[in-house]
Amino acid sequence: MTATKRTWSAGRVVDLLIEVPAVLVTFLLMLHVTANAVLRTVADRPMPNTLEYVQYWYLPAVAFLGFIAAQRRGQHVAADLIYTKLPKPAQRIVLSVFLVVSAVLCLGFAWFGLDAALHAYEIKKTAGVSEVAAWPAYFLVPLAFGSLTGQFVLAAIRAAVSAEPSPETSLAAAVDGSVDGRD
Repeated sequence: MTATKRTWSAGRVVDLLIEVPAVLVTFLLMLHVTANAVLRTVADRPMPNTLEYVQYWYLPAVAFLGFIAAQRRGQHVAADLIYTKLPKPAQRIVLSVFLVVSAVLCLGFAWFGLDAALHAYEIKKTAGVSEVAAWPAYFLVPLAFGSLTGQFVLAAIRAAVSAEPSPETSLAAAVDGSVDGRD
């Protein structure tokens, strides 16, 4: 049996920093909901505040980490029916402009999300009438959209200077410069 040598690159580390927490949160969500269902069915004693933890902790983390991972891998939906018909110089311009517009929109979401997160922290926002803290999840909005802003800016730069721009390669290669987003 031969041992394969794994090379660690910036892209692989970034992937792990995004995907490992998403997998762990998903696994914790599964365990929590399963334990709640079993305890509710078998012992007629459901775990307290399961809905609040799912709604205010697990699902926002999975969703926002998913946005970042999908962008990182270039796996967001791209409707490129018209784009592929454009000449290469026009493709570069169109892709760059749309990536810059996306970066500006994400920057706006991050900015206003930070304001909402700081307000939620100041008032120590809780999940409904429970005592479960909801304010930490609000900080996922500026974190996720700030990350997306950076990815869009890098992808816009790459698309502007690339000889053969494509939505997939420009988005996936924003961090590590590879064609398919992987090493």
